[in-house]
Order: sequence, then structure tokens, then C-alpha cells
Amino acid sequence: MLTRDILANLSRLSGILPIVFFLIFIKRNNEKKLWVIFVYVLLSFLTDFTMSLFPKNSQIKFYFFSFFTVVEYTLFSIFLYLNIKPGMIRKVILGSLPVFYAIVFYYMLNKDQSNNFDAIPASVESMLIIVFCVWFFFEQIRDMQVSFIYSSKTFWIVVAILVYMSATFFLFIAAEFVSQEERRSYWFINSISNLLKHILLTIAFIIPNYKPQPTNERPFSDELFEFENSAT
Repeated sequence: MLTRDILANLSRLSGILPIVFFLIFIKRNNEKKLWVIFVYVLLSFLTDFTMSLFPKNSQIKFYFFSFFTVVEYTLFSIFLYLNIKPGMIRKVILGSLPVFYAIVFYYMLNKDQSNNFDAIPASVESMLIIVFCVWFFFEQIRDMQVSFIYSSKTFWIVVAILVYMSATFFLFIAAEFVSQEERRSYWFINSISNLLKHILLTIAFIIPNYKPQPTNERPFSDELFEFENSAT
């Protein structure tokens, strides 16, 4: 029990790291899409701190969870929208926003009074964001930029989002069907994934901006064409 409390507090306090290092390296983080993530980590830290002031069984926590779930999904969707190439998936991201808001609103109106966590909206959020993150990486692989992607701030941010959402997906689903006491016994998974998320976001804010260097190498197809001409 003590270990879980220490881990939860460490996870909560780790939210300071990306905030501090974003501000320290603000000149290299002065992009619109990075400001979206900065707003997220700031609101996340303030929400965690505020919820820690309420009793564990307080129903007020439910509304804080619901509000932050909406904010989190909106900001993650905006970030991914800005980094995914124009196409159908962008339309899906935009179209998912009002649908997700409707799900959250419906869940708030029909929530179980014994539960202070928005398990269903959080699970839907995780599922959708995971799909969008996977699509982002699919685009990177398709464009043959894999060898350089780890030098990008966007890469580390999307990894942070994907790790957190993947680790908590089944946790949030299970939270709908167990008691609050049972939920606390394995909530350390959320604490660990939250801690990892903050570390990865901190790395993203620390590393310098990656600028691809122009290459003098010609495509293999051009070299093959010249070889065939010289042979004839």
C-alpha cells in the first residue's frame, strides 16, 4: 500500500519535468504543435494536483476525470491532426471529436453513482488515440523516414502518447466492472505509464530540432538507368 502511494505521488510530481524543460528550452520548442502538448502537460499536472485534494471516494472526482478526458482527447487529437498528412484520417480525427463529446455527455448523465471514474469515455479515448498514433507511424514507414524519426520531437511525443494509452487501455475497461477498492490494487499501472509518459515528453522538449540534411545520393533507379545506357 505504501509503495503504491509513493509511486502515485512520484507519478504526479513527474508532471513538473516536461513543464520545466519546455520552458528552459522554449526557443527550440516554439512551435504551435509543441505548445499544444505543453498546454496538455500543464493542465494534466494541475488536474492531478487538484484531484489529490479531494477524498478518495468523492463524486467530484468523476467530473474532474470527465472534464480532463475531454481536454486530453481534444489536445491529443489536435496534435496528431497537425502531424498527420492531409487525407481521410484527418477527417476521421475531426469527425470523432463531436462523437466523443456526445459519449462523454451521455456517460455523465447516466453514470453509476458508486463509480467516480469515467471508465467508458477513457477507454474510447485510448482506443481512438492508439489508432491515430499507429497511423502516424505507418505514414513515417511509408515515407521511408524511419532512420531519422527518432531525432524528431514529434516521434518522442507520439511514443509517449502511445505508451500511455496502450498501457491504460485495458485498465480503464476493467475499471468499469470492479469496485473502487479493487481498482486501487492495480492502479499502479496508471502511475507507471504516467511516469513513462512524462519522461518521454521531457526528452522531446530537451532534444534539439531535427533538420534533415540534403543528400547528394541519387536514387538507385537513376544509377541503373545510366548503367543500362552506357552498356548499350
